[in-house]
Amino acid sequence: MDEEEMRKMAEEMSKIPGMPKPIFIKVEFDRDLQNITGKKEIHMVVSLGATFAYVLQNIFIEYPGIEKKYPPGELGFNIDGTPPKTYTPIFDGDVIRLSVRAY
Repeated sequence: MDEEEMRKMAEEMSKIPGMPKPIFIKVEFDRDLQNITGKKEIHMVVSLGATFAYVLQNIFIEYPGIEKKYPPGELGFNIDGTPPKTYTPIFDGDVIRLSVRAY
């Protein structure tokens, strides 16, 4: 499903009573992580109120090779250029960048 189809589906679903408002984010991967994901970036739809931890968990579910190859502490993250905390809220249009830390 491409980004436009995903956007249309989310907007239609948000019309259902009780459904949370969808927000659209982009996740970018550095070159090392691109070798695992096969992609430079992905677009995601999450619910308003989602946190960084929730998004990261979903990335690890979609690409389990990241978590297998890089244990805690070996990845770097930022949201729109700012390092997040576990429960940093995600907002519509955010760009999350994942990278392997250089030591």
